[in-house]
Amino acid sequence: MSELLIERSLAADVLEPVGDGWTLHGLAVPYERDQVVSDDGGKTTYLERFAAGAFARDAAKGGRWVNLFVGHRGDDGDRFLGRCVGMAEGSDGLYVDFRLNRAHPLAEEARSGELQGWSVGAKIFRTREDRSGGRERRVRELAGLNHVAATPVPQYAGAGVLVAREHEVIGKPPTPVLDELRAWRESLRA
Repeated sequence: MSELLIERSLAADVLEPVGDGWTLHGLAVPYERDQVVSDDGGKTTYLERFAAGAFARDAAKGGRWVNLFVGHRGDDGDRFLGRCVGMAEGSDGLYVDFRLNRAHPLAEEARSGELQGWSVGAKIFRTREDRSGGRERRVRELAGLNHVAATPVPQYAGAGVLVAREHEVIGKPPTPVLDELRAWRESLRA
């Protein structure tokens, strides 16, 4: 299986402050929507769509490795704006929750809604090519989320920060490796 690394910008939505506002919730990747994209700075374009379930493996694991950065380029330490505390698939796309790093100089801007556009960096593992309306279209069927970048200029319509809220863990986060180790330990005791 070959992999392709892409970076895409996502359109912002309205930020609604709730609670202490240090946790951002939003749509990282919309599903089943064609977007005009370019991989060569705009010289050529094509349609891109993420199929429903493209990030199912990441969502099942909770996305704790995904960070929120300011932009895609530069020193990761300087760009680190927050960490993923939740990831789930909805029928319309992949939703993520990020707890903001209050020490970052742009944390207050992100919290107040000035950086509500999101851009994603993803590894693409499987793509199906077809045509739509006479244009080339690439349907991303299997992908892995690397990071999300807060940006003022988004691309994907309907994606971005939906709400800033107080951190709240809903349900138990998945721990498949820990669960397997606990089961193994219990089998030794039996």
